Parts: sequence; structure tokens; C-alpha cells
Amino acid sequence: MALFAALNGKMNKMKNLILVMTLLFTASATTMAQKIAYADVNAILGVMPENEKINADLEIYATGLQKKLGDMQAQLDGMVKEFQRVLATGDTTKALELQKQAMEGDKQVRQANAQAEQQLATKRNEFLQPVLDRIRGAMAAVAKKKGFDYVMNSHDGSGTSIILWGPDHNITRDVVDELGIELKQPDGAAQPAPGDGKKGR
Repeated sequence: MALFAALNGKMNKMKNLILVMTLLFTASATTMAQKIAYADVNAILGVMPENEKINADLEIYATGLQKKLGDMQAQLDGMVKEFQRVLATGDTTKALELQKQAMEGDKQVRQANAQAEQQLATKRNEFLQPVLDRIRGAMAAVAKKKGFDYVMNSHDGSGTSIILWGPDHNITRDVVDELGIELKQPDGAAQPAPGDGKKGR
């Protein structure tokens, strides 16, 4: 009986091991079966018709911010000049007061610069969001048609390619086509696809 119990225990352990291995194999096979494509979002964005207007609107917005910063800097420069003039007359008390005002003005200018950069980035995201939504929608449509489970951006934030090796699943041109963008060179000839020029399969 003891031997039978021992054998039965080993059989149960073997069954459990086989079950675990089967589950692992199934999960691995499922992962391997997933198809991943990639696209160059910056290249697609670069040929979007809205891109030119976005850049023009951002330039206008940035010019407004720059004017405000320029006015603040001019006031600070005036404070510094007045401080130097008063200091040269020997009026130390007034010079110290002007120095204090100039230091506060410099702090405000630096804070305004940082705030302007943040405002410009926020405005850029605001302008880009509808366009990026269109690109994502086109990517989803292409991925569905071609049977891809995921679409990755082929470049990181600095523009460096993150695709080191793999099958040619570049769908950049397919997404451009899905968006209905006709690429033309100045002479009217067909323009190469954004990215590496290869059409994804």
C-alpha cells in the first residue's frame, strides 16, 4: 500500500509538471504568434498637411512669449544700469535697494523663461493631439488589415532608430496611404516613402 501511495504521488507530480509545461508552451507559442509592426511617427507627421500650419501657429505663439520675455529682460537691464549709476555716485543705501530689486527681477526673468518653455511645449502638444489621433487611427486600421497585434514607433525621442534587427514590418508608407496623403516632389514625380523607403508587408 505504501508503495502504491508513493507511485500515485509521483504520478500526480508528473501530471502537474506536464500541465505546467503545457501551459508555458501555450503561452510562449501565443507570444511568438503575435505580429509586431513598426512605423516612423515623425516621418508621417512631417508629411501631414496640418504640419505646416501647426509650425506657423507655434511660431506666432512663441513670438508672443518671446516679446513678453524681452520686455522683462529690458526692465532688468534698466535696473542694472541704474544700480551701476547710483553706485558710482556713492549712494550706497539706494544702490543696495536697487541691487535687491535687480536680483528679484533676475529671478522673475528666469522663472518666466522656464514657464515659457513649458507653455510652448503644452501648446505644441495641444496643436499636435488631433493630428496624432489621426495617425493612431490610421495605424490601427493598417494593423487590422495586415494582421498585426502591435505597432511600435521605429524611432525614440531623439530620432535614433530602435529597430536593430527583425523582419521588414515597416508600415510607415501604408499609414501615409491610409491617411490619404499623396507624396509629390516639386517636379511632380512620386516621392519615396517616409522612413527607410520600404513598404511594410
